Amino acid sequence: MTDTLHTPATAARPSGTVAQYWDRAVAPEVFLDSVEAKRDLWHSYAKRARLHADEAARAEALPGPRRILVLVEDWCGDAIRSTPAIVALADASPGTEVRFLDVGEHPGALDGRTTAGARAIPIVVVDDGEGNELGQWGPRPAPLQAELRRKIREEGRPTAETKGEFYAPVMAWYAKDRGRTVGQELLMLLERTGTA
Repeated sequence: MTDTLHTPATAARPSGTVAQYWDRAVAPEVFLDSVEAKRDLWHSYAKRARLHADEAARAEALPGPRRILVLVEDWCGDAIRSTPAIVALADASPGTEVRFLDVGEHPGALDGRTTAGARAIPIVVVDDGEGNELGQWGPRPAPLQAELRRKIREEGRPTAETKGEFYAPVMAWYAKDRGRTVGQELLMLLERTGTA
């Protein structure tokens, strides 16, 4: 199983739950208004977010209420490119609500939610609206995460000088995919029933 899609049974048991942090989190538009880092990019990606018809139909037919908690910080390039698809899914589902939690202000929310042993964002946690966690997603779509891991194994981690060149294919992947994979992977969590 990749780090991108977890169930509570396979992931390390997190200390924080959606219910614990829900009232501290804010609506997407409130978060978007508060961003300071990369503000133009956040607004640009948010304006372009669209669902495909099949994803909208699946979102509309979800089996019950859902809450999506997005653990994020405004400097994160992956969050800028993936969260608009998450918000679009929630907007298409009458029983789904999404909120953003700034982990810079609430670092404990990431406890037990590591990716390959590291704290990475965005992490998206889904529950059934009654506090039963259905799973988590993040920090990147599975195919992109696998490709990035391969690249790190073969080339090593980027330096400050090579960071731009190293991550250029990641940005190109997001631009080509346009949120499609994020939407499909998140729908798998949203469609779950019961706890794992």
